[in-house]
Amino acid sequence: MKYAIIADIHANLEAFLAVEEDLKKETVDKYICLGDIVGYGANPIECMDAAGAMFDVIIAGNHDYAVCGLFDLSLFNPYARKSVEWTIAVVGEKEKNLLKTLTLTKELENFTIVHGSLYHPDEFNYILNLKEAAKTFDKLRQKICFIGHSHSPAIIIKDYENKIDYHKITETTILKDSQYIINVGSVGQPRDGDPRACYCVYDSVEKTVKIKRVEYAVSRAQEKIIKAGLPQFLATRLGGGR
Repeated sequence: MKYAIIADIHANLEAFLAVEEDLKKETVDKYICLGDIVGYGANPIECMDAAGAMFDVIIAGNHDYAVCGLFDLSLFNPYARKSVEWTIAVVGEKEKNLLKTLTLTKELENFTIVHGSLYHPDEFNYILNLKEAAKTFDKLRQKICFIGHSHSPAIIIKDYENKIDYHKITETTILKDSQYIINVGSVGQPRDGDPRACYCVYDSVEKTVKIKRVEYAVSRAQEKIIKAGLPQFLATRLGGGR
């Protein structure tokens, strides 16, 4: 089974459509979304519609839950809070009710998905170091946990000696005596210095994970953010992938 696993679309329709087009090169069997369809970008409704048509499984991100009233807005930085408030005003009850139905985690064939961390997934904690990774490995009952949230792709490996290593690599082979946390990066707002949209392909037969990058019309996404009256910073950061 081959899976396309993506996260953090963040209402960036240009990036999302570019990834969708790039995925035509892959023979994907199932499409998985790790949350945060909305927030930051200027096309939340269009991205939700496209996500509903594309994905077999969708779980919730913190922006998704904030827009439908299930996550505290005071926990966001000013830019993120402004974008959530704007999104709340733009989307309708249909979209909000759909976001409310999303779960925080899900176990699939031989992997688990969560937006941030398996350690209190409702708190949307980040996994940015080995200590935080260990907390999720302690909760992980399967071989792999796919995550998003930090917008920075990474592959974290716990080997047969329980040693955990954090790798900034773009692909790996899944070994039988190891466990993995795979951060699939962000489609709509990468923060690793590379502005290209980011997503992951996992082949459970070949036991391979590949993180892929896709060019998209960044300037068009930036123009939409500015025209919508969202903070200028949210447009500027797209150009530098930060």
